[in-house]
Amino acid sequence: MGAVEIRQVEYFVAVAEELSFTRAAQRLSMTQPALSRAIRALEKNVGAALLVRTTHGVTLTDAGRTMLDEGTSLLARVADMTSRVRGAAERHAVLTVTGPGCDASLLDRLVRSYNDSAPPRPARAIVGTPEDQVERLRSGRADIALSRAALDDSGLDTVVLRREPCRVLLSERHRLADKDTVSRADLADEPLVNWVGTGTPLADPGLWPTGLPGRPGPEVSDGLQMLAVVRLGQACALAVPQENGAQAEGTVSIPLTDGPLVPLRLVWPRERTTPQLRTFVQRAVASLRAGQEIDADPR
Repeated sequence: MGAVEIRQVEYFVAVAEELSFTRAAQRLSMTQPALSRAIRALEKNVGAALLVRTTHGVTLTDAGRTMLDEGTSLLARVADMTSRVRGAAERHAVLTVTGPGCDASLLDRLVRSYNDSAPPRPARAIVGTPEDQVERLRSGRADIALSRAALDDSGLDTVVLRREPCRVLLSERHRLADKDTVSRADLADEPLVNWVGTGTPLADPGLWPTGLPGRPGPEVSDGLQMLAVVRLGQACALAVPQENGAQAEGTVSIPLTDGPLVPLRLVWPRERTTPQLRTFVQRAVASLRAGQEIDADPR
């Protein structure tokens, strides 16, 4: 037996409350295999089977019911402790803003714009992946996140900074590479990169009520894989305009005329809303207001 980690307890409580690894993984914004591994590690650490897995879902063992009761109480105490510690450090703490690497330029611009106002609590930027934004917020490692994902979490507040036109990323040798624009019809027979795991916000079914353009192409799980298959001409990919206009070598980015507008949001835990965080949001909205649609979207 080994030491039990708080994160393992959080994962177990999600599975126990949902009685489904699939729904719990969606709630935690993580992959189902990773969640299964974490639960198996927890069972090994406590030396007891906590769940009975069936084709219809999961049920709790006696030990699992005890773990749920104790785990829920523990997480509540941890949240209370975190809130008190955060409150004590609030005056001198840095406001941490996170976002994916593809938005590093915009993230830097928003943070510098805020810090130029000489706030009592300066901001700093940290770059992660699109998949880990919610986890950073929940763990307290970030105060606010830049995200395009549609987050189904009643504990989060959001504001839409702008809505970005969808583009298509192609190899510079692709048959469509010389076109000024493309349509869904142009992509009808084209393979589209098939994201596995948590995927990409641009492939959110909510943006594509009639289905994604093209047909399923090679599977990818990160940005480097995606760029590789695009450069090789094995598939095209969905994209949004880059803040600095940069273009990956060997690729072209072309507007998709009948594609959706993709919302770019700031997201933060409602319970940790502070005057400094509100000020950051207000300055971010102001800096992107010109020519853009700004929507308040509280959850």
